[in-house]
Amino acid sequence: MRCLLIVALLASMAACQRTPEQKQADAVRSEARQRGAIIENQADAQADRLEQQASDLDNQAVQTGGMTGERLKIRANALNEESKVVRKQGDMQADAITEDADARIKASNSR
Repeated sequence: MRCLLIVALLASMAACQRTPEQKQADAVRSEARQRGAIIENQADAQADRLEQQASDLDNQAVQTGGMTGERLKIRANALNEESKVVRKQGDMQADAITEDADARIKASNSR
């Protein structure tokens, strides 16, 4: 019984050891996730600013009324749509960075 426990412990320890290639792949993936998170955070910050501007314009539109108010509402809607595009672009860029890292790892492993 003890012998099996020791063998199982040694086998699990051997399985946990990572090769230099695996460690490098982990580092590449980690760096890609960090870069992607930075891009997403920047996009979110920019989108938040656009949404705030849209909200301000919407408030002005209500106060102003008339045709000028309608024009301000149109601008506010455009800023809200732009914020959606900025967020989507940030997500797509972050995904592209992760996919690029995965492709480089696969190419490196196939050599």
